[in-house]
Amino acid sequence: MEVNFGNVTSRYAASCDDIPHQFFDTLKVRGIVWEGRKVAEIGSGTGALTRKLHKRGAEVIGVEPSIDLRKAAKALESKQYLEIPYLTGTAESTNLPDQYYDITIIHRSWHLFDRPRAISEMKRILKDKGTFIVSDSSFLQTQEVVKDTMTFLHEYIDMTPPEAKADPGNQVNGFPVQWLLEWQQAGFAIKDFYTFTYMVDFTLKSWCERVGSLFPLTHLDDTEKEGLLQSLHTFLSRRYDSLHEFTLQHQFTVCLMKK
Repeated sequence: MEVNFGNVTSRYAASCDDIPHQFFDTLKVRGIVWEGRKVAEIGSGTGALTRKLHKRGAEVIGVEPSIDLRKAAKALESKQYLEIPYLTGTAESTNLPDQYYDITIIHRSWHLFDRPRAISEMKRILKDKGTFIVSDSSFLQTQEVVKDTMTFLHEYIDMTPPEAKADPGNQVNGFPVQWLLEWQQAGFAIKDFYTFTYMVDFTLKSWCERVGSLFPLTHLDDTEKEGLLQSLHTFLSRRYDSLHEFTLQHQFTVCLMKK
């Protein structure tokens, strides 16, 4: 059965909108207050986290190099009657003012950056004693549907993780030890570094959409990606009821730092 996965940007938006309330709860107990704080989310994508920060009272701006993702963020905002600014920029060159922000936050994208330049930029835009948060989240590869998915993808595409994440033996909580050393050497004080698990519900279709946002698939053009996801859906439908709903455990990792 052919399944319409929609356009790539809308699929990306849907699949990334899974930031759990526990993330904000864990920061609250660690003294992080959003209300009235000037916050910059770097690599804001389609604004999933940006909108959640705005709704918690932050004076937030999203920085994102992709015009398609910024447009998607604005479209999703308009449906919710929100007004959040988005700026063209990168982690290495945000185009934000010096020492202006109380908090900068980067979710699911630190591995994509030129890290030394990105660290310098975070130090530049943060106020003295400002807070720098780097977080990541991903599904755990313990359930059969995930194992079947990875088996299928390995046949068609190189699923090797980014270099920075390639060696699990040199990681803590899913973060390369090298990242922690680089942050400390740059003068950031690590205040807390922790992980928690949470659950996300999927159908086969929404699961394939989530797979479409995985890093190794970002290098495919839209037509290739749509074809691969359609084939994956067909493959999984032979093993699971196409209406099958399931819940996958995810791990969320947070590094909380002070300038």
